[in-house]
Amino acid sequence: MHLLFFVLLEMYTLSHVHAYPNGSIASACDSMIPNHPSYVPQSTIAPYRVRADRRTYRPGDMIRVTLESVNNTDFEGFMLQARTTSSHTAVGYFVPGNTNLVRLHNCFNTENSTVSHSSANEITEIEVMWVAPRTSALDNIMFCATFLKNYAEFWTMVSSNIILLSSSPAPAVNLLMLAFCNLIAVIGLFRSSSLTLL
Repeated sequence: MHLLFFVLLEMYTLSHVHAYPNGSIASACDSMIPNHPSYVPQSTIAPYRVRADRRTYRPGDMIRVTLESVNNTDFEGFMLQARTTSSHTAVGYFVPGNTNLVRLHNCFNTENSTVSHSSANEITEIEVMWVAPRTSALDNIMFCATFLKNYAEFWTMVSSNIILLSSSPAPAVNLLMLAFCNLIAVIGLFRSSSLTLL
């Protein structure tokens, strides 16, 4: 009887470790569906939302993106990308913030184009910063996220409003903000003696 208990406990532990693997998320870059065997995305309306602090953007702009609960429902995992409305591929890159909560990934051959959780902390809100590419060959975008309530319950392609591409150039203040955010990230990495990875 004790042996059966320990076998079941080990299977449970392995399944939850698998939910937050220490490695690449390449297999989920396109679909944004976590590799949780026997489980599929929920078909109900997600109890979470994605909110951007801008309605338009220009090349080089920085946008603050908030992932949040709409009814205080905790989530213990997430994955976020900025996708063009035409090609549906991830563009731009995320600036590392709190390294104890987030981890950056390369999807669609673009460095740091995806951000995810780095540990299974239960939270109701998190903010990240996204930087638009400096090329003019862009399109309207929207931020798409996967939210994990737990291993078995998750919602994919939860989207923000569409952010329209503006034709005017980005002001110089964005360059100063980007430099400041990178400095804060470096300080955070220096102070963090160990990182909990995804």
